[in-house]
Amino acid sequence: MKDLLKLVIGLFITAFLTLFFGIDVVSCKNTEWEYPTNLADLLLDIYYERSFVSMLLMKPTEMAEVPWDLKPIFQWEIPKIIMKPGQEFELRKVFNKEVIAVVFMPSTFDAVLFDTCAQLFNNTRQTRIVVATDDLKAFPALFEEELFLASESYKMTRVILAYLNSNGGELSSYLKLQPYPNYQWSNPTNNGYFYPEYWRNFHRKKVIVYAEQSIPGVFLFKDSKGNIQYSGHLGKLIALFVQHYNATMQPYQTPKVDKSTFYTNIKELMEQQLIDLPMITDSGLDNGVDEKWHRKSDCIEITQIKLMVPCPSPRSILEIYPLLLNLDFIGILIIGTVVFSFIHSLFDWIFGEMVEPWSFLLDDKGLPSLLGQSFAARASPRLSLKMLYLVMAFAGLHTYMRFGAKMKTLFTKPPYHRHIENFEELNRSPVTIMIPETVFDELPHPIEKLMLTQDNAFFQEMRLSLNTSYGYITALSTWQMLKQVQRGISHKMFCIYDNLTIRSPKLMSFRLQRNSVFKEPLDALIHRVHDAGLMQAWYSQTFADMLKQKEIKFKYCTDIVGASALKVGDLSWLWIILAV
Repeated sequence: MKDLLKLVIGLFITAFLTLFFGIDVVSCKNTEWEYPTNLADLLLDIYYERSFVSMLLMKPTEMAEVPWDLKPIFQWEIPKIIMKPGQEFELRKVFNKEVIAVVFMPSTFDAVLFDTCAQLFNNTRQTRIVVATDDLKAFPALFEEELFLASESYKMTRVILAYLNSNGGELSSYLKLQPYPNYQWSNPTNNGYFYPEYWRNFHRKKVIVYAEQSIPGVFLFKDSKGNIQYSGHLGKLIALFVQHYNATMQPYQTPKVDKSTFYTNIKELMEQQLIDLPMITDSGLDNGVDEKWHRKSDCIEITQIKLMVPCPSPRSILEIYPLLLNLDFIGILIIGTVVFSFIHSLFDWIFGEMVEPWSFLLDDKGLPSLLGQSFAARASPRLSLKMLYLVMAFAGLHTYMRFGAKMKTLFTKPPYHRHIENFEELNRSPVTIMIPETVFDELPHPIEKLMLTQDNAFFQEMRLSLNTSYGYITALSTWQMLKQVQRGISHKMFCIYDNLTIRSPKLMSFRLQRNSVFKEPLDALIHRVHDAGLMQAWYSQTFADMLKQKEIKFKYCTDIVGASALKVGDLSWLWIILAV
């Protein structure tokens, strides 16, 4: 309470002194916009709009001195770099990206100087640039046209053209570059931004997209009116980008629903600048070398490339017998039979009974007693023989119960075959892996049974239908959908394992053109999409769309296997035992 009283008294005293001394305190009130009088004032207003930490000054080689008074600019206590045409270095590695460039072109448009500026800002072409020129030009329209054509070719979007008086260096006028939908000059307005975020409205600018039909990333289908619709989390992301920023989507190729495009090598198309935004993610690897992230969007998902192989199947009745009659069980029977036969024959010999020599190894009481079967015991009053019969009875009871319980368990709930744990076991198994040629690369381990296919639609159809004739390559995003398809199956048809990983976890993103103007808005949208949880919603929507189009079907297995008679082949071990 005391602190609150002190705060109130302090605010009252501050207000009184402010009113008494006539101090003009501006709080939450916009001051009247004043037109800058010179280049220094223009740069200062730009700084107040959004600060910068360094300044790049560029002038032609033949110009000894700039004809305008730049003393206020040089007195500005921020780092400055003075460059001439042909001087190049990677500015982004040395200085912060919040830099402003001032290019002096008093007479005519200097293409070499502007190219030097473009190379300095390679991968950061959306940096703020001010081009200062003389206002007494004979052909100002020609200069303006050459400047915005060059800006368009270098993909620069934040450029101001300042006309300065040759006598005193006063600012007579300036123009702002309007990049969308077409490059043009616009006159400034009062209280207008010097460098507005033009990417928030593309004014119906065409965005060339490439739809790769890699389910669940992109799924194309026709609606009731016959129009092709884009589904999938990647397709919906690009569609939202175009809609949100008021652009127009233009497919690079006429989209088809035949799933012909799959894992396309998009790099070549991007290098030729034929595509603005691809509907395909890239891990950022080029021949095993990580590329720079400034050539890609922010991360969309983290995924792995794995092999999905048929899950282990239950063993048949013929395969259960070796589990019951294994060497351990046979060895126990032999040793136990010999021990009981020897002890019983020894007792008979000690007590004067007639004993055959071979009965010390096998008599008519050793094996039946160990199997829990009845046998003819001697009616003898001797305690030692009774104790032997008691031990034989307990041994037979234990063997019978353990063997019977195991046999019933194996026959009613057969065990499964061993699953494929690594690439060595995969090569020993009969499983053949199907991989499209477009994604085939150097595998971490050689696969002997490998089938390469050029038919992408066939590959996707086989994988979606869960055809167990092959194993398949898959991303974790695709595997999440395939797990939903297998819902309701008591025994899953396909499984993935950690030791069957083709590629370790990678950050997946969109590959972009060099100095792409879409990187900043796309990155902003990607973060908002993740924050809103739209990715998971799009996964579910894609699955629903595929169900409606009957591209996938749930795999249910509700049939209960009924009892069936044993076949001749199921009793093969019995025939072998009888023969022996």
